[in-house]
Amino acid sequence: MNDSSGNVSSYYTVIGATNGISVLVCLLAVVLVFALKLYKKLVYRLALYQVLSSLSLAAGAILQITLVNHNRNPNVYDRVCTAVAWLTVFTEWMKLLFTIWVTFHLFCF
Repeated sequence: MNDSSGNVSSYYTVIGATNGISVLVCLLAVVLVFALKLYKKLVYRLALYQVLSSLSLAAGAILQITLVNHNRNPNVYDRVCTAVAWLTVFTEWMKLLFTIWVTFHLFCF
């Protein structure tokens, strides 16, 4: 696949912008949950956990974009890339766990 650098940079710009908007919306949701004191009910806490996992997933995606040119200085980026990869995998599993938890709670109680 022969992509010009303009197409690749515009792709990273779109991905970064959508994840940035996702982070802002998730932060707004977290602020509203605490401002309206909705965290006292279990269902809203489960929704809050979903929002927090989405927030960390979007933040991890933004961090991945910043590590695109890690080949230029591998000594610096190796540990950071490993940490970002671990964060991404952890948040994906966390999102799956909270989805199962919400599904179980809504259908069994």
